[in-house]
Amino acid sequence: MNKEQASKILSENLTAVYGYAFGKLYDKNQAEDLAGEIVCEVLRSAERLEKDEAFWGFVWSVAENTFRKFIRRNQYLQTCEWNEETANSHSSFYEPSPEERILAQEEQDESLYLLRRELSLLSKANREICVAYYMDNKSCSQIAMEQGISLEMVKYHLFKTRKLLKEGIGMTRTLGEKSYNPGVFRLDFWGDRNKYEGLFERKLPGSVLLAAYDAPVSMEELSMELGVAVPYLEDEMEVLEAAGVLKKQGTKYHTNLVILTNEYEKRFEKETADAYPPVAQALFDDVVALLPKIRALDFTWNKKDDNVLLFSILNILMVQVYQNAKAWSPLGAPPKLPLGCQGWIWGYDNAYENHHFLGVTMETWNQEGTAWFSAENYRILERCQPYPHRRFSEKAEIMCDAILGRASSGDASLIAELAEGSFLSCNDGILSANFPVFTPESFEELRALLRPIADRVTDFMMEITDHAHKLLSEYVPASVKDQCLDIAKIHHSLAVAAILMETLIKEGKLVIPDMQVPLCVWGVKCK
Repeated sequence: MNKEQASKILSENLTAVYGYAFGKLYDKNQAEDLAGEIVCEVLRSAERLEKDEAFWGFVWSVAENTFRKFIRRNQYLQTCEWNEETANSHSSFYEPSPEERILAQEEQDESLYLLRRELSLLSKANREICVAYYMDNKSCSQIAMEQGISLEMVKYHLFKTRKLLKEGIGMTRTLGEKSYNPGVFRLDFWGDRNKYEGLFERKLPGSVLLAAYDAPVSMEELSMELGVAVPYLEDEMEVLEAAGVLKKQGTKYHTNLVILTNEYEKRFEKETADAYPPVAQALFDDVVALLPKIRALDFTWNKKDDNVLLFSILNILMVQVYQNAKAWSPLGAPPKLPLGCQGWIWGYDNAYENHHFLGVTMETWNQEGTAWFSAENYRILERCQPYPHRRFSEKAEIMCDAILGRASSGDASLIAELAEGSFLSCNDGILSANFPVFTPESFEELRALLRPIADRVTDFMMEITDHAHKLLSEYVPASVKDQCLDIAKIHHSLAVAAILMETLIKEGKLVIPDMQVPLCVWGVKCK
């Protein structure tokens, strides 16, 4: 911004500048002098301003600095004018001006703020001993008894704390970005029973993992990055350590799981996008050619609707491909997790924006072992197949009762919820499945028909996951690289299945119905 532009804006807003000056000084003549000095200083410095939209922020910053200089200069002049005659006069008794009182209070407030800031950054032991000694007026021997440490150790902590406070008060500290923009963290789980589900319902635990991901950080660094005092962080850190998602290394903390960042997923999607259409077209043509043989199998379903039948058969194929990939390139043994379950956990730095599924239920049996079902909630099918995963085990029993065609002792509200979603029907208390139900023999016949196609698609899936493993290893810290292979297999194998289905939908080979239909659910009746 040049001087002419600044001068024009100021001339139109002199009242605001004068109002600022009068509000600081309460004296008309002095306010006029200060307003003039502010205008001159703004015009002198205007050319340094790069962005015009920042002009008024710049003006008030200059005004504040000019006010402080104005006060200091007036104080100096008053000192120079002090002489013996005025010194002996009762009328010259010095009384602080309103401005001086303001500045003195500001300095006191700033000192108190700095002290409190540094106290909030102390470790638990240093902080508790400092508060006990200086604020609660406890003796060193009393503190030693309460803390269960020696008298010498109390004195050491006090010495160390004084040194830390003195050094810290002289430092310029800046709150990190996550203090005002905490970011988004979401957890994913693949295993037996998810006991990590409620751990990240609040923002702070996820922000801790994001802040400690790229490199180990101290409690003090975390405090400044997150804008949260250490006393409030300590409990969170203990919970995250106990859950195994955060690891302490000496005096620093490091995130102990893989985070699939938005940057990584976007790059991976871009690098693999062109590979899907030819594979999707080939597998679709092969399945369509098998439809006459598939219709001849022993299973219950509306065999006249080719679109709905193709969704079901293609989903069975995708699950078969995923199971092939697990058999051909097995995962490691499911890790035993600290919260008492087994499986794999990883995270995302976004609200599942790149997800292709809204839940996966593979081969879930009833307690009797007489029936099982599978339900894959592809994200693209959200409006027509919202299979609910809440109260998972209870719903699984009801779904298997429907497969067996019998009355259910399950919760009536859950039966109604599944019926409303069109997963089952209820007539005179007897449940029936609204999705394909096979016998074990007919299901194996179907798998045999699909096997040559599944084998070819499995090769493709493994090529994609191999690429994912290599790329993901470039994006994670060295401390969690050993987790990348299994995470890439789990996450990207399922994603391959979903993207192939999405490709067929986008190309018009499959059509999503306008009503709720369990497109990607099937069951097997073993009795």
